[in-house]
Amino acid sequence: MKNLLVRLERIIWAMMRNYMPRWTIFAIDLFIVIIAYTSLWFFRDNVASSPSHHFALKIFVVIIFYAVSAILFKTHHGVVRYSTISDLRRLSFSTLFATLLFEIFSITINGTNLANGHLIQFNLWFPVVLGFVVIAVQLMFRFMVKTVYEGFEKRYDPQKIRAFVLGSDYESVLLANSIKEEKNNPYEPVAFITLNDAQVGRSVGGLPILSARKGLLNLMVHYEVHTLLLYKSQLDSMSKEFYDRCIVEGLELLMVSTFVKHDDTVVQTAPQINKIKIEDLLGRNAIELNKDALEHNFTDKVVLITGAAGSIGSEIAIQVAQFKCRQIILLDQAETPLNDLWLMLKSRNPNNIDIKPIIGNVSSTAKMRQVFECARPHIVFHAAAYKHVPMMEFHPSASVIANVLGTKNVADMAVETGVERFVMISTDKAVNPTNVMGASKRAAEIYIHSLYHKLLEDGVENPTQFVTTRFGNVLGSNGSVVPLFKRQIAAGGPITVTHKDITRYFMTIPEACSLVLEAGCMGHGGEIFIFDMGEAVKIYELAEKMIRLSGKIPGEDIKIVETGLRPGEKLYEELLACDENTLPTHHKKVKIAKVRRYRYSDIAPMIDEMNDIALEHIHPVEVVKRLKELIPEFISQNSPKFEELDKLELYKNVKQLQFIDK
Repeated sequence: MKNLLVRLERIIWAMMRNYMPRWTIFAIDLFIVIIAYTSLWFFRDNVASSPSHHFALKIFVVIIFYAVSAILFKTHHGVVRYSTISDLRRLSFSTLFATLLFEIFSITINGTNLANGHLIQFNLWFPVVLGFVVIAVQLMFRFMVKTVYEGFEKRYDPQKIRAFVLGSDYESVLLANSIKEEKNNPYEPVAFITLNDAQVGRSVGGLPILSARKGLLNLMVHYEVHTLLLYKSQLDSMSKEFYDRCIVEGLELLMVSTFVKHDDTVVQTAPQINKIKIEDLLGRNAIELNKDALEHNFTDKVVLITGAAGSIGSEIAIQVAQFKCRQIILLDQAETPLNDLWLMLKSRNPNNIDIKPIIGNVSSTAKMRQVFECARPHIVFHAAAYKHVPMMEFHPSASVIANVLGTKNVADMAVETGVERFVMISTDKAVNPTNVMGASKRAAEIYIHSLYHKLLEDGVENPTQFVTTRFGNVLGSNGSVVPLFKRQIAAGGPITVTHKDITRYFMTIPEACSLVLEAGCMGHGGEIFIFDMGEAVKIYELAEKMIRLSGKIPGEDIKIVETGLRPGEKLYEELLACDENTLPTHHKKVKIAKVRRYRYSDIAPMIDEMNDIALEHIHPVEVVKRLKELIPEFISQNSPKFEELDKLELYKNVKQLQFIDK
């Protein structure tokens, strides 16, 4: 007998998993109207002094009214098991409309009958009472189907992940309800976790509100939950202590992206639930730049992007492709990533922009001349550069050839072919550089800065507007520590950190490239743009957070090992040299660095000599000597053979001669 009941349950569940046809829902709703009318009819006959007449005629009229109203309000279009407040509201309006029609019809017929002496009459209270009964039974029917279905679903589909929802405000309640209504959502909210003790002990939507301040582990055990759902705004305001408690006690944090619910005329969007990324834990607010205001600057323009296949260059290309450019030139020496970027941009090119990939090296003067003379770009984004500090410390010549000679070639060709704007992507390591890479980027900054002022002094009409952007480390880029840490965590550790106190500024790739586009449009020439990157992040703490995000405990599951500072590396990065100051812009978080001006007549020969030495592959020390002559604030760190150069008297004299007044 028990097996028979179990088999019957499974058959019922299999039937319930199929959606009920619309005509079936329509028929059931009308059947409810018939039952309600019939019940009220006989109830009235049993209590009224004068029995009613014309049953068949009257019920036919009622069915017509309710059928028309149901069709108008589409009450049978929804899925009963997923009925929402919107569905119930529509059902109520449908019943109200049918009741109104029935009442108006009754009043009209009664008035006509009295005038003509006919006997057929309608009770004017009957439509109202009928409406209440119909809506009550129809709501009860939907509630019963929804309840039975959820019961079967929990019994036969137990794979849903039980989860807490952080907070008990309107958005948290909306999230919980939306997740419960979403069939394919893998999560099942079981309770709200709040830091507001005033709400503890209450319940919303059948889910209790629990305190997160104490007994978190006991709550996890009692409710069999290992997941917490939260919003980005909640993550930003979450205290480090609570975050650490959640991770240490094994409570996985999942972030819910913004979602909206519309009426039936718009496709509903379910909440998107994803694992928290390290970008979400930076503790800084992203800089919002107005891309709509940039549109006219790119319309019908030819845009050249050097280093286009890199992490920064490719994102610039993606963002520029949103505008109505005439042509985008993608320049890089790396064939495969350049091809991948080209194919990707072609596949999603809503503005039908002409996109051309060019394989070339910015250090080749002949190649750059060919590119500029053929393409005739209006705007240049110069992102091509070598950027790994230890690698460039081993190869100063390569750093100078790529970062200094490459920038000079592109800048000179920009002037020669009449480019309107030239935007160089620099780095915070160019400020008071302690390594060859940072010094080479500072040398490139000095060259284009002095070149622009030479154009002004020479009275060149409509000179190329040279601007520079400085920012810190970019999360997810090829040179970022984040991909390295991810690989080390995947391998089981250890994570290697050069120093426990080392700090860096971080930003996301899209944010960095939005700044570059903004700078390219707001600059008038000669500016170095910097911006508020928030608080510097300790790399050691970043490693700890990434370990916790992987579901492991730092120091226990995965070790963090200090390896010592690498050649050229310093503990703290700066965005502004100590003897520089800033000017404000229209964006409150974007500023202009007021830097020292160098005479082009002094700089150009030194740049040329340094490039020649690098091209001839003379001993690396000779290349670094020239960098230190050009950049007096370049003091090497953790590079013994280059630190010896800082002790020479030669540079003390040079440092007094290389720049003019600010």
